[in-house]
Amino acid sequence: MLFLLIFLAPFHTGWIFRFHNGIFFIDVPLILLIFLGFIDNRKFKFYWKIPAMGFIVWVLLTGMLAIRYDVVFSEITRFIRGYLVFLYVVNSTRDKKDFNTLVIALFASFGFQSILGFIQWRSGYIGLSFLGEDSFWFRAGGLFSHPNVFADFLIFNLPLVLRLFVFYKHKKRSHNIFFCALFLSGLGALFATYSRGAWLSFVGATVLMLLYSLFKYKFFPKVVSGVAFLVLLGTIFAVHYVPTVVSQFEAKNRQKAAAVRVPLNKVAFSIFADNAIWGVGMGQYTFHTHKYAHEHVTEEHDYYQLLQVVHNSFLLILSETGIVGFLFYGGIFFLIFKHGIRVMKNKNPYVSNMGLGILTGFLAFFIAMLAGPDLRDHQIQMVFWILAGFLVVLSKVKSNYGRPKDGLTSNYKLKKMNGLASRASI
Repeated sequence: MLFLLIFLAPFHTGWIFRFHNGIFFIDVPLILLIFLGFIDNRKFKFYWKIPAMGFIVWVLLTGMLAIRYDVVFSEITRFIRGYLVFLYVVNSTRDKKDFNTLVIALFASFGFQSILGFIQWRSGYIGLSFLGEDSFWFRAGGLFSHPNVFADFLIFNLPLVLRLFVFYKHKKRSHNIFFCALFLSGLGALFATYSRGAWLSFVGATVLMLLYSLFKYKFFPKVVSGVAFLVLLGTIFAVHYVPTVVSQFEAKNRQKAAAVRVPLNKVAFSIFADNAIWGVGMGQYTFHTHKYAHEHVTEEHDYYQLLQVVHNSFLLILSETGIVGFLFYGGIFFLIFKHGIRVMKNKNPYVSNMGLGILTGFLAFFIAMLAGPDLRDHQIQMVFWILAGFLVVLSKVKSNYGRPKDGLTSNYKLKKMNGLASRASI
């Protein structure tokens, strides 16, 4: 059930009956895990309950002032589903076998989606509509609702794969080949999404990660060869695809799509200014834009263009939930980086590399969300909470390879973490 919970997380297929919400594939293993937990009578610990529970309660209370409370309720149930997934990832990972399952499921999920995106890049629409695949003309979308959402998923996971490909010394050459293939397929899929924000976010976060690594990690031969391979790959890519990349930034229609974000942000600030404490209610943003759009009309952007949702997830949360709700949500961001930094400091190279990779993925995603509204998308929320849970699991592993901190059962022994890493990698 833990494997299925993680593997099915990115799917948006299911019985959708209310505001892009309903019963998704992931709900089946989630419900079964809840049921099995009751049968086994296992201890269940609530993590990050102050910001998560505070946000839930605040949204439900302030939603009573909203125009459509049913929309508010639908939105918060998606958040609750993600939080439950997070809790079950952490509480279900109790021993080495669970940890191996978690790692294998993460890479299986990413590998499946990235290879699918790579095939779409080279061959076009495959025909997996029963799994949620849509045709986006020349863009790859995987099994996601939109190519930009697929790109968000990829930049979440690619830094982790990069860390284990370049910076971690695997005992078996086959593991190096595996992560090389996984990274290349994911990178090709990311390019094929033609999502400019995700491209820039991934490059920016990866550069920061590499600069950090210059001072923190020894450059043994594998790192040198890995970096040389990336430079060669980048050179080949630049020669062949730079004109395509440049066209995505210089084409008039793409420039117009980017420029509209400025007046959209101004509309969001106007909504927040009038609803700073309570917000307008979760999911209610577009019910209020008509009152403010006319103030920010320009020669390039008419009134109707400004009625859409703001392309900045943080401004969206701020305007819909007010300053209090934003602070609760911000508390979750703080805890993610707090646990990530703790994992990065772990003396075990496998744990620290995974922690740095996941944290870099979060950084890339947060940068992308400055120009994207996808933070509350169902598929992204699932990936967001699963990786947050994985950080908590990794933070429990002690640097001395001994028993983890409280929260894992006593039979979770990591006497040889490198051995675990070799088996868990694929």
